[in-house]
Amino acid sequence: MNSTWTVVKFTYLSRFRSKSFRVMSLILIVLLSVLIHLPTIMSKLSSHEATKIGVFAGKQAMVAEKLAAFYNTQANPEIVIIPLQDAGSAAANEALAKQQIADKKIKGYLEFTDTAVAGFPKAIYKSEGTMEFSLKNKLQTALQLVKTDVALQGAGIAPDQKANMQAPVSLETVQILMNNEGAAGKTESQMVMSYALVYVMLFMLYMGVIGFGNMVAMEITAEKSSRVMELLITSVSPLKQMFGKIVGICLLALTQIALSIAVGAVNLSLSSSSKLVSQLNLKWEDLQVSLIVYFLIFYLLGFFIYATVFAAVGSLVSRTEEVGQAIMPVTMLIVAAFMIAIFGLNNPNAGFVVTMSFVPFFSPLIMFLRIGMSSPATWEIWLSIVIQLASIGAMAWVAAKIYRAGVLMYGKRPTWRELRKAMRAYRV
Repeated sequence: MNSTWTVVKFTYLSRFRSKSFRVMSLILIVLLSVLIHLPTIMSKLSSHEATKIGVFAGKQAMVAEKLAAFYNTQANPEIVIIPLQDAGSAAANEALAKQQIADKKIKGYLEFTDTAVAGFPKAIYKSEGTMEFSLKNKLQTALQLVKTDVALQGAGIAPDQKANMQAPVSLETVQILMNNEGAAGKTESQMVMSYALVYVMLFMLYMGVIGFGNMVAMEITAEKSSRVMELLITSVSPLKQMFGKIVGICLLALTQIALSIAVGAVNLSLSSSSKLVSQLNLKWEDLQVSLIVYFLIFYLLGFFIYATVFAAVGSLVSRTEEVGQAIMPVTMLIVAAFMIAIFGLNNPNAGFVVTMSFVPFFSPLIMFLRIGMSSPATWEIWLSIVIQLASIGAMAWVAAKIYRAGVLMYGKRPTWRELRKAMRAYRV
């Protein structure tokens, strides 16, 4: 046990004191701070001037007036309607509008045709832009409200009745728990908080396993290439040495996670970020402590199951330049798990997502996703944890034998036959 702790301590302190870790931590702090304040920065740098849209009313003067009135009643309108004088013909109107666009007086223009669609004149928006879907949707929504207003006015509806009819319907979403009768599901604000937390933690899981798992392989390969391994292997058993390195780098990963959480908390407590949090309907009282506990559990399970494989693969190569290519198949597994998790954010109860939450290499991300975004039964969560623990035990046994055989093989990468023969010769 003392030898294992010595390896853990040495691995952790050597990496923690390294220049690369300090530089990466500094970059992480700066990047995280910028990302949190990015909406505020963009808001201050961007222009708040409303988009000016010209309108040729023609025979639809009432529609044009109501459209302009709709935006004029708003406190901070995103669009301003600029009336354009009819020049007498379609060609003359187009020439006038193009000149207005060239002079930066309007961004585009709207014209109404004599063709009616569903009892309302067809509108055409013209501009130099090609992908203005957001602007089109805003104009379409405004015209829909104008259409409703015109129809209600024609029907002789009183103003107060018209206001009630145009008011948005109140709709609240509440989650129901299929596997827990009588228990209350998550409210809308809790679901928003869970979504934000799961999204952030999925990235932390993904980046942690990718970055620090790769570090495990690099650490082993570097020692092997420097022939230090020949001395270490005689004083510390392969299993203790391998897990000492894995635990040491795992503690390093947890240190960086704690640093990220601290930096995020400080930045989110600032006034500008607090305003953004309230706008996104995020409430800190809806933060589930159980979700953070599950994150730690599944982070550790995911780290160890991948780290054992990275350690075994790292012991098979003799040069650090070969590590990237050797661990590529393992990296693709975590990439696939991440892609499935991103898909599952909007459909956590899909059959494929549920099935993959019990597959060892995918379970850390997928089961954590299901816990945050749906309501898996308690037995499902514990079954997933037990499967992962059993998988870690099996992978550790195989990885230790590969590690013991691989660390003393130099030169070309051993074939499967050579490796199998060497593994039989050693006992873990």
